[in-house]
Formats: sequence, structure tokens, C-alpha cells
Amino acid sequence: MEPADQRGFTMIELLVVIAVAAMLLLTAVPSFVSVFVRTRVEGTGNELSADLQNARSESVRRRAAVVLTSNADGAGYTIVSGATTLKAVTFASGISITPSISVNYDAMRAMANAAELTLSASGGTSQLRVKTNVMGRVEMCSPGGHTIHGYPTC
Repeated sequence: MEPADQRGFTMIELLVVIAVAAMLLLTAVPSFVSVFVRTRVEGTGNELSADLQNARSESVRRRAAVVLTSNADGAGYTIVSGATTLKAVTFASGISITPSISVNYDAMRAMANAAELTLSASGGTSQLRVKTNVMGRVEMCSPGGHTIHGYPTC
């Protein structure tokens, strides 16, 4: 009688494959985390930029001053016109805005005070700066040393 054909993997082969897979996973996880953080900062920056432009439009439409004010703790901002709150935003955990400032849009010409708001993730690994000039134009850039791909360096 001939021995039966053996199929399958030995325990050592299986352990080697698991060890290699674990090493690959451990090297890939930190880069995935940084991608998620960067994406959150970018999304928050895009929303802030759109809200600044919207606040400017609302000041013209309402013929009233509109103010975007960042929260004192840096965890969000509100947009108000007179006593009416138009929008309140709270950031995802780990995202903050500095400094605590108000951007005031004039009712007649929709001009604003120049402002620079910096969005950053906890740990400071990803940052975006959102700027408004006195004409109300909004720009976004990435501060030097914390470059986010696709944005000019500040």
C-alpha cells in the first residue's frame, strides 16, 4: 500500500505567513491613520471656506451684517445675523481652530475684516490655514512644514 498524498500546510508555514502579514499590517496602519486625519482636516477646511463665502452672500441677501465667530475652545464656530443663528458647527474630535476670532461681513458691500484661521488636528500633524481678505475673498493654504497635498504652502 502506497502512502496517501498529503495536502495542506504545515504549522510552521502557517505561522510564517501570519508573522509576515502582521509585520505588513503594523507598517501600514500608521499611514492609514494619517490619511484619515488629513482627510478630516481637509473636509473641515472646505466646510469653513464654504461657510465664509455663504456668510458673505447672506450679508448681501439679508442687507444685514453677518458674523462668523470661532468658539473660545476652538471646537467649532457659529454664523449669526443679528439675533438669528444661521449655522452652528462643532468639529470632529481632535480638530480645532485658532485663534478665537470673528469675521464680520458688512451689509452694504459684503466686505470683511481680514482674518487667518488655522485648522489643526491633535498632535499638529496636519494643518490648513483659511484666510479672508478685506474684500471677502477666501483662500486656503497649508502652513510650511505641515504640507497637505494639493494646497499651496503658506
